[in-house]
Amino acid sequence: MALLIYSVGTATDLGVASAVAGLGVIYLFETWLRPAIDSGELEPVLQPWWHTFSGPYLYYSGHRLVPPPLRAFIDFIQSTKDAVASFPDR
Repeated sequence: MALLIYSVGTATDLGVASAVAGLGVIYLFETWLRPAIDSGELEPVLQPWWHTFSGPYLYYSGHRLVPPPLRAFIDFIQSTKDAVASFPDR
């Protein structure tokens, strides 16, 4: 038995391709697996244990004196989150 361990964000395509090739089971966020599942390349198993990804979280100290670059970044992330949430399939 072989075990392939990869880092999320750097080699997820390798993990999905390995699972599609029949080399094993992959444990990853549903959003990233959905195209392969919808195309029939992967078959879902153990659905109660699937990961979900609700979006990025940003932690910073205090709300009173937020530096302008950080405020701009927070506003950008919020607008992106709102835009994604408005898609009909969400």
